[in-house]
Amino acid sequence: MLTDDIVFGGSRYLDSNTGSVNFSLSRVIPSQGLLQMAPASFFPHGLAFTADDRRYAYGFEKIGPGAGLFDLESMSLLETIAPVKDRLFYGHGACSLDGRLLYTTETSPSGEGAIGIRETGSLRYIDDFPSFGSHPHDCHLLDQGTVLAVSNGGSEKSSGIRGSICYIDIESRRLLERIEMPDERFNTGHFYPLDEHRSVVVSAPRRGLGDDHLGAISMQGKADLLDLISAPAEIVGNMFGEALSVLAIPEADLFVVTHPTPGMVTFWQLGSGKLVKRIDLARARGLVLSNDKSGVWISYGPQAELLKLNLSTLEIESQMLGTYITGSHLYSK
Repeated sequence: MLTDDIVFGGSRYLDSNTGSVNFSLSRVIPSQGLLQMAPASFFPHGLAFTADDRRYAYGFEKIGPGAGLFDLESMSLLETIAPVKDRLFYGHGACSLDGRLLYTTETSPSGEGAIGIRETGSLRYIDDFPSFGSHPHDCHLLDQGTVLAVSNGGSEKSSGIRGSICYIDIESRRLLERIEMPDERFNTGHFYPLDEHRSVVVSAPRRGLGDDHLGAISMQGKADLLDLISAPAEIVGNMFGEALSVLAIPEADLFVVTHPTPGMVTFWQLGSGKLVKRIDLARARGLVLSNDKSGVWISYGPQAELLKLNLSTLEIESQMLGTYITGSHLYSK
């Protein structure tokens, strides 16, 4: 039996009593209007769920020293994780399928990327392997947990180091494939992995470029370069700032992307890359599929609103205000 949707996301907010900026992981049950918050010492960007009943999750700061283990039932931060080797966490991680190891995207002061390896029980740092690029961000385990796919954002345009999606064999630590961004204007940010080492990739402007520059959406096929979506012009030409979150629903031949700066959500055919619909939504950020797969939850707006969009009609089905979820991503349990 399906239970009520439970939605998680990072929160950063100003305490009106103290004037201080606070961070937490928020837990929302929209159907009941319930909100719980786990205070944190950092702004959680991405979560990596443990391999058990998803009671626990690791959270990571984007480009910062903050990371830790959350209990998603008691809504508490159980333990923090310290970076090593003068690196910073870069927002994402993944747990091995047997639940014993935690892999994290990390970057050195020079931008060199690494995948940190820690024991999940002790949180002891064990080792690392290269991300085979610069400024690694998103990551996903594939092929029964034997391959880690990583997005390397790339460095500034002048460096000549472009963004890429890299597929790494975990046991041998060998680079299997590198799929590069063909346009030097864009990084490679978040991505949704599909079958056969394919992905849908969303991009922000290249490092050093602001929100007055365009982001992008790419489809990855069998070639060694990403295939940028270039039409329709009125949509692609309005993708200022980062294309932030991406969610694919293969059974519906659909994927969804949020664009916070222009304030829109775009819907595309997964097979053809053709636009299906655009919805104007201020500061659209995170995406997560509902438990029954009939809809998608979207976080948006200056007041941290949350809405559910029906996937059959692509119309708004329900809304919740004041969730405190201001981060980039949504997760469900």
